[in-house]
Amino acid sequence: MIKKHQTGFTLVEILVAVLVLSVGILGLVGLESLAMQSNQEAYFRSQATLLSYELADRMRANPSTDYSTVTPASHGCVSYTGAATSCSSLQVAEEDVLNWQAAIAEKLPAGTGSISASGSLLSVNVLWDSNRNGSPDQTFSIKVEL
Repeated sequence: MIKKHQTGFTLVEILVAVLVLSVGILGLVGLESLAMQSNQEAYFRSQATLLSYELADRMRANPSTDYSTVTPASHGCVSYTGAATSCSSLQVAEEDVLNWQAAIAEKLPAGTGSISASGSLLSVNVLWDSNRNGSPDQTFSIKVEL
């Protein structure tokens, strides 16, 4: 009697290979999901940084007003085209804070901003909800001395 050697793969070998491949693919999907979440968090932090420094620059351009006491308001007298305006420094500060808070709300989920003073230092704070559960859980703060 002549023995024939088996060639090819058995069904069990193929199933084991599919199982190993499936576990590997699931791991890659989980890794991709984590990378996307980290990328989104980095984007939010970058936006918070840019917005904070933008307000700091506006405060430096208008040093005669204490921004920590400003109530956001729109007066319609601020021109961003370079045209002459008849705004007081307080009105400019109120427009600055209003526009800054609107930009935060637009670019960050549940984004809010605040300005506080401690002596000659002003603290610019931006808060946002990175995990979107309804309450801000991330903060970016800078201190500005005018």
